[in-house]
Amino acid sequence: MGHLPAKPLLQGKTVKRGEDITFVWHDSGVEDYRWKKNGYILSNGGRISIRRDGAYFYLTIKDAREEDEGEYTLEVSNSKGTVSGSAKVTVLEYDRDWRNAQWGANDLIKQFLANYTLSNPNVTHLRFLLHGRVGVGKSSIINTINCTFQGRVNVKALAAAGSHTSFTKCYETHMIMDKGGAQLPFVFNDIMGLENQERSWALTDDIISALKGHVKEKYKFNPVTPLCEGDCSYNSRPTLDDKVHCLVSVIRADRIGLLDTGDVVLEKMRMVREAASNLDIPQVVFLTFVDECCPVVKKDLKRIYSSKMIKQAMQDCSNKLGVPMNCIYPVKNYSEEIEVNNEVDCLILDALHNAVNFANDFVRNKSNMSS
Repeated sequence: MGHLPAKPLLQGKTVKRGEDITFVWHDSGVEDYRWKKNGYILSNGGRISIRRDGAYFYLTIKDAREEDEGEYTLEVSNSKGTVSGSAKVTVLEYDRDWRNAQWGANDLIKQFLANYTLSNPNVTHLRFLLHGRVGVGKSSIINTINCTFQGRVNVKALAAAGSHTSFTKCYETHMIMDKGGAQLPFVFNDIMGLENQERSWALTDDIISALKGHVKEKYKFNPVTPLCEGDCSYNSRPTLDDKVHCLVSVIRADRIGLLDTGDVVLEKMRMVREAASNLDIPQVVFLTFVDECCPVVKKDLKRIYSSKMIKQAMQDCSNKLGVPMNCIYPVKNYSEEIEVNNEVDCLILDALHNAVNFANDFVRNKSNMSS
């Protein structure tokens, strides 16, 4: 009597750029067959290979490109009728990088930043404030920048790997030093990590006070009670040197897509951003854990700007935090490494270079306003 061919059960494919895409199906009851992509019939030629070997049906696409992403269908038939099955192919990368990175310019950028001339004579260093959720790598960013300039892995700002509570308890200024121990013309202030608990809203007030230069060195954060005028740690007459010149929001690339726009920490970060905007303070985002966000990047950091997953994480960050894409910088912190790495250095230097220029523009504008 005979019967219809079995419905092809194809497995979806996720591939890197340059890999081969292969589908295989087996059924001895097939008389005729054809492969389709997005409803259009495929034929042999170029990078596409279609063949039948007895009861086995093969489709191979060599050297995967962005254009190969889509839905693939195998349609099989005999005298009893026709059935089909489909599966999707995802290509993790674009054919070309969507942003340029200066992979071979690390030494030139380090020299440029080490000799950077500040545009305001009343400012001795540019001050950056790092803020973000607990465990996003704020302290590790400071360590990574120091590693980059000193040419070796070191730990200056203590960080608690994998902790759900903030390791940073006090407001502290971290200097950046070069190989010879000379201080570079910018400093970083780390703060206690933001948490989802409603009781920790007081920390948001402290961050805004820090933006204005009101928080003194070594102030111990209190998640319940914010710093107030009259407290011994309150700086009532801040200079431009004391104020923050650029706000750096730190977010994990591998988790931003999972966060709802109503997330409490995101709401706190947006509140801090709004305060910074009212003070005309420039803002950037350092997107950390890029290697955990994308398997392509985990294997090769140089492919970070061809990665669709990294670009999507940046877009999610832009949408949820309200920061334009050209102010978002994907970086990788030193964590497992015991030696410095050119690609890690390049990404952090690229982010720092742009942030320094933004901060210097800010102090220049303050100089022009006071003259």
